[in-house]
Amino acid sequence: MSRHSRDKMKTAVTKYLTACLFASVALPAGADPLTEHESLFFTGDTRETATAQLLRIPKQPPRIESSSQDVTYEAGRDYLWQAGSRAVTLTAESRIPFKATAELYPPANSPHSYRKRRDGEAWMFYGPGRVMHDAQCAASYASDDDWRAPAVEAAPDAQFGKLRERLKAKEALKLVMLGDSISTEADASALSKAAPNQPGYPTLVVQGIEARFGVKVTLVNISKGGMDTAWGVTRVADAIAEKPDIFLVAFGMNDASGRRTTEAFSDLTKQIFEPVRAALPDCAVILISPMTANSEWLHAAPETYPQYAAALGKLTGPGVAFADVTTTWSAISERKKHMDISGNGLNHPNDYGHRIYADVILKTIGTGN
Repeated sequence: MSRHSRDKMKTAVTKYLTACLFASVALPAGADPLTEHESLFFTGDTRETATAQLLRIPKQPPRIESSSQDVTYEAGRDYLWQAGSRAVTLTAESRIPFKATAELYPPANSPHSYRKRRDGEAWMFYGPGRVMHDAQCAASYASDDDWRAPAVEAAPDAQFGKLRERLKAKEALKLVMLGDSISTEADASALSKAAPNQPGYPTLVVQGIEARFGVKVTLVNISKGGMDTAWGVTRVADAIAEKPDIFLVAFGMNDASGRRTTEAFSDLTKQIFEPVRAALPDCAVILISPMTANSEWLHAAPETYPQYAAALGKLTGPGVAFADVTTTWSAISERKKHMDISGNGLNHPNDYGHRIYADVILKTIGTGN
């Protein structure tokens, strides 16, 4: 990675972490951590009809950049925005990337396609890594409208055991991450080797804890793509062997795709964290519910994700907290397309989506004040 790329990554992460500390520092009126480099994916029958929706109504024309943040587009030349609106439309000569509607449903087995939709034989656009990254752009803006992401309260002290005391004492900690491909940081720009080289949510959480509390946190990530809670049970011994102080457990996407019942998902999740708590009573466990998949995808299970989240919420107790990503993700998805915040078009977050994950988890941990 070049020095310029490292500097851009550091700047992007610092801006994110500063925003994430909203509970303990003063931010400008209307500021929101989710309106910094908010991702957009423009679609339409033609370039000049291609649109995307912002999460909130900007006070002024949004600043729109390429996802790599190396090109700044011009209002009036590249895109149009009307005051009081969340919609952004491209111009006929726009330099902003877009996908024609037909490109979202390519022929079977064509490049950047993946299996058929739930409601028919058509296949879907699939663009992991640089493909989706380069098809999106990023908007930053100030807003004073009334919409806010769902409130995320800091978990009670009892659900973290001695963790908050150790954070205040600035003790060095080890965080072990166990999950599926989302938790491997898949499709974050750092893994895709693309500017701004932002890491995925486990690293962002570690960086957020370090910035907030002034402690050193070592990350051990034993997640693996394509896995579910049944596989997670087989890695419990590995997790215990690492002697974590914080244990993040994040499954659900592949369980839902496999149509695992909520009861079975809950039971297997307990089989993952209960042995860890028994062996390491001072270890704080955080259960993380998943984002929602593209509802058009053959393997999506829209009704299951909130059920899983509700089940995880019932597993909290001494030493066990819950970070509800599903509710926040769903609320944002009501105002934006899945393709705006997806890293592959189906079931992974992009940089913005990884920040959503990290934001919810860090809010669950709290500021320690």
